[in-house]
Amino acid sequence: MAVLSLLSGGRILLRPTVETSTDGFRLAPDVTEMKTDETDPSRFDAIIEEASALYGVNSALVKAVIQAESRFNPLAVSPVGARGLMQLMPVIAREYGALDPLDAKQNVFAGVKYLSNLLDRYNGNVSMALAGYNAGPTAVKRFRGIPPYRETRGYVRKIQNLIAEGVKSASAATATVAD
Repeated sequence: MAVLSLLSGGRILLRPTVETSTDGFRLAPDVTEMKTDETDPSRFDAIIEEASALYGVNSALVKAVIQAESRFNPLAVSPVGARGLMQLMPVIAREYGALDPLDAKQNVFAGVKYLSNLLDRYNGNVSMALAGYNAGPTAVKRFRGIPPYRETRGYVRKIQNLIAEGVKSASAATATVAD
């Protein structure tokens, strides 16, 4: 669990000796503090909107994926090595152009491009694309649909629910999710 201390000047000190947060993420090793305004998810809106427009992916869907993947923590590192806002695995990050997956802009652009490719692969079926994002396209192909993994099925439902709830954005309700 990460221990946070609010310091004067609006800064949060993250104790470097603590490696995991309550979400199961580790902080990048060189991160020792973040400003409190850096925890506001809306600070990524411009990046999300730009990447969403470029790759033709609904921004509400992107925000829901980011909420589910990292809770808008650009420095999140999962136990299996996925990094950044959209929790990109190193191979996917490199393949889609994120040389530094902890850089929010690189991570979002690579993640949205990957999500766009998955949406194309599954003919716009958002649920299938999300299953591919979570379990990998190989698993979706092997099962000819959403894999019967509890984690993946829960992930798809979670994204659907986040979109329905509005994921910190009034426009989120306009996203459509296919079953």
